[in-house]
Amino acid sequence: MSNGSGSGDAREESRHTNTPVIQLQSMELNEGELQVSRELSALDEEVVEFVSVLNDCGINYVIVSGYVAILTGRSRATEDVDIVLERLTQQRTEYLAKTLKQRGYWGMAMPLDKMYEMMSNGDRIRVAEEGELIPNFELWFAKNEVEREALNKAITAVPGDSQLNISPLELRIAYKLRLAQHAGSTSGKDFEDALHLYETFEESLNTEQLEEYLRDLEVEDYYDQLRRA
Repeated sequence: MSNGSGSGDAREESRHTNTPVIQLQSMELNEGELQVSRELSALDEEVVEFVSVLNDCGINYVIVSGYVAILTGRSRATEDVDIVLERLTQQRTEYLAKTLKQRGYWGMAMPLDKMYEMMSNGDRIRVAEEGELIPNFELWFAKNEVEREALNKAITAVPGDSQLNISPLELRIAYKLRLAQHAGSTSGKDFEDALHLYETFEESLNTEQLEEYLRDLEVEDYYDQLRRA
């Protein structure tokens, strides 16, 4: 974890490279709330701004991507932020699309007007600030047990004065290990994300819940490797 000074030049560089400049920080996980005390990076600010649209539209969401590791201090690049949404009616989806356009966002591969058609068919849609490609926000409706679990048991991250709904860390560790297992690698970003979350929050994790997720996702062997790393 970098303890940079957080100069304006460094923040501007992070905006173009998507490698967040992580400031010296303190974090506390307690009863479903994660306090993150540090200066927000450019990526953090863009996530907070995007999530404000979801909040204003009254939409239940959860952030499930590698951004969770980045938020908690892992310094690595990312091009997208994955966000699972509750299943919406066509009317609510169209209102979300309209609000996103009003706030200056666009659909990168498909017009936002096609949002409901795509997402109701199980597809994902990528949204970014008008004219930009990175970072982008990949949205889809919860469609499996893992995604519904993340949505229903989301915890609140509090970076600065903002609030974000993120996946339970125990579930994020187990799922990242599952991705690593599918890749057949303990050296890729998914395993490293899991390792970062485990080492950072080892004393605060709900061990019983973590072990249940590990069993459900059948990644106990990768967890053993993580603990020996």
